Amino acid sequence: MSVRTAFSKNGFYFPITLASTTEFQKIQAGYDSYVKRYGQDGKLQSDYRFRLHLVANWARDLVHNPILVSAVKDALNDDNILCWSTDINAKFSGTGGFYSWHQDSTYSGLEPSDKVLTAWVALSPSKKESGCLRFIPQSHSEQLPHNEVPSDSNLLSLGQVIPQDILDTVIAKSGEIDPLEAELEPGQASLHHWKCVHSSGVNSSDYDRIGFAIRYMSASVKNVKSVCRERATLVCGDPGDSWDIEPDIQEEYGDKEWNEHKISMELERKNYFQDSQVTHFK
Repeated sequence: MSVRTAFSKNGFYFPITLASTTEFQKIQAGYDSYVKRYGQDGKLQSDYRFRLHLVANWARDLVHNPILVSAVKDALNDDNILCWSTDINAKFSGTGGFYSWHQDSTYSGLEPSDKVLTAWVALSPSKKESGCLRFIPQSHSEQLPHNEVPSDSNLLSLGQVIPQDILDTVIAKSGEIDPLEAELEPGQASLHHWKCVHSSGVNSSDYDRIGFAIRYMSASVKNVKSVCRERATLVCGDPGDSWDIEPDIQEEYGDKEWNEHKISMELERKNYFQDSQVTHFK
């Protein structure tokens, strides 16, 4: 089954192998170096988790990985692709953090949502024991209501969660008894639709589960809840006229690059946290 067919039917597709083990070790080394520079006790906080592709070569290379971009173009059925944002998803061994059942589309304002997806790249093994992504097949047809239940353990900034009765109905419609576990090896990626219902459990393994999420969209996508005009990175094709295009890296971790990062983050936060008391990502 092709990427396009599977993605359209189920709302997700995996695995996609992006590089050989040796090649991907360079990416992992780049991530480790970034954490040493900007992490606190080995952990990235707030804005240092986001839009790494604007400052770090290894992150930019992942966003432009030709195998991944080819799959994204197929899934979105479009040759004009932008990257809205990127972020590190880290669940450390034994810490109890989780991502509740949600849809990425809930607060972003990106429409049409059928032209937006998340690529989740495993920087470490992502297995059931370490809290890999879980998808509900064919759950991407409509936007569902979410409740905000803030929790220190819920790694989503607003604690958003789909109410259990609605979730039960979605699972029953999918025809599956259990959600599908998207296990990945380092260097593999999954794609999921902007409205695909997904979550990930706690990391009960003896290793950290690290992923790099890339938010791709067709250049025709607009932010309909826009308080301000946002920026995006051109991946391929025509950038359209709805987004200001971010500059490429000239000097890794340079002052200019961090200034561009700051500008993009401020704009993203203004739109994402519109009408919320929360003002920053976790």
